[in-house]
Amino acid sequence: MKGRWLLANRDFLVRDLVRDYCAVFQSLSAQRQRFEEAGAVSYSALRDLLGEAMRKGVFWRLKDTSHLLFRNVPVHSDVAPVDTPGPAITTDAQAAPAQASGEHSLESATAPAEAEQIEVLLRHANSLLPGGTAAQQALEALIDWSIGYAFHECVKLREDAFQNQHYANRLVQIARHDAVTADMYNPLRGLVGQTAESSSRELSRISHVISHGLRMLAQYLAVEKHNTHLARWLASEEHLARQAFGASYVTLLDALYGPEHEQLYVLAARDFLEAGRLEPALALLEGADGRGLLRGEGRNLLRRLLAETSSPGVGSSICAVCDKRDGFPCLPYLHPLETR
Repeated sequence: MKGRWLLANRDFLVRDLVRDYCAVFQSLSAQRQRFEEAGAVSYSALRDLLGEAMRKGVFWRLKDTSHLLFRNVPVHSDVAPVDTPGPAITTDAQAAPAQASGEHSLESATAPAEAEQIEVLLRHANSLLPGGTAAQQALEALIDWSIGYAFHECVKLREDAFQNQHYANRLVQIARHDAVTADMYNPLRGLVGQTAESSSRELSRISHVISHGLRMLAQYLAVEKHNTHLARWLASEEHLARQAFGASYVTLLDALYGPEHEQLYVLAARDFLEAGRLEPALALLEGADGRGLLRGEGRNLLRRLLAETSSPGVGSSICAVCDKRDGFPCLPYLHPLETR
């Protein structure tokens, strides 16, 4: 599945990739700790983590999302359907340098919806890594390989967990029977230990690949500074993201949103507002302001939201401008995000 659908949903897919990667990392870390303490992992936890074809778990969804993003590279002709939002409006001051250099705007060459999706494609192609786009594509391929490799190692680990939970215990129970002799039992007893050794090796490989993939993912996300869906998840699930990315988390936020991280909360609040969720946006901005993380743009947005909520009649009827439901007034100051 690629092309128009992929371009139209790419920001959502990147958000899902990061969200599910952090969830998988946390779950596998818990299993690694359990193995170190008890000598075994939980079969039921791994079964739920992986899922099956008709009921995919979070790890399976992560693998599918990774394949969608990194194995289906869109081209300029792959554009979104015509009913997708149009591009950000370019002011005369922004258009002048391009016209002076002989460049033609995308809006004049294509339909607005197509121009918007080409802008998105170009934004993701403008890699900040040494080597440019080629390095970005290599990074994408390695992230996808790491996720797929870890997934199939986890399938093996699940089977070992099943062996340990059912067959190892069953063997011990059978050995207690009076009719079982040493000649019957001894050739089999070593297999239980081999299963535990296999689980240990699989856990080591999974931990190594997942941890390295997480570091590569932090590099990959450096081009996602305009992704409001990702910003909303990072701001809302900060504890999980910080726990997963570890020492790379602050570096990631610095690369995406600058050293003060104000844009993280501004973009996250805008994503809430575009979904018609005023109260979570206010709570997010007020929390960030309470921690001294907001500056000019963030505080201006917070003041405007507070003014909207304190206005008489807000939320009592449907907005005459945008037809939004009760409690979600029209917010005309949400200007389109620039994609460059």
